[in-house]
Amino acid sequence: MLSKWYTTDYFKGGFIISIESLFTPVKLAIASLALLLVCAGLSGFLIFSLDDSQIAQNQLTELFQNDPKVQREMTRTEAMMNSEIFAADVVAGAKQLLFYPFYLLVASALLSVGGLLTINLNRFVPAVLFSLAGVLSLFTLLPPVLLFFASNRLFAPSPVINTQ
Repeated sequence: MLSKWYTTDYFKGGFIISIESLFTPVKLAIASLALLLVCAGLSGFLIFSLDDSQIAQNQLTELFQNDPKVQREMTRTEAMMNSEIFAADVVAGAKQLLFYPFYLLVASALLSVGGLLTINLNRFVPAVLFSLAGVLSLFTLLPPVLLFFASNRLFAPSPVINTQ
């Protein structure tokens, strides 16, 4: 008989559904890994398409030209030339800034893969790897929650089975 603190059973439609069998550490880690890869792919796409995005550069140019302070201090031709430089600088800065979350997501995904590969060998190593991956991807919210649950399940002691 499993101890009550370790398992939670729900009665649904004549079946007892155990939470452990639905949400195993492997399933949680795979779901988190899929979300991390999607987030990394989207951020990578955003980073590499930012230079070619004419819409973003046009919006930044209009923002700069419509600023009342800029209109007071510069003539129209100066504002036009400076707005293009401003847009290029903002896009370059945003591109450099967006590389940090991309690197964190890739590192978190690699740690998750490492945890998944070592889950059958040892319980402690993947639990630590999942925890580190969760900390690195904390800004994404959902994948770290899944990784922390998987890590918690691996850190929990094995259930004691009574033979009575």
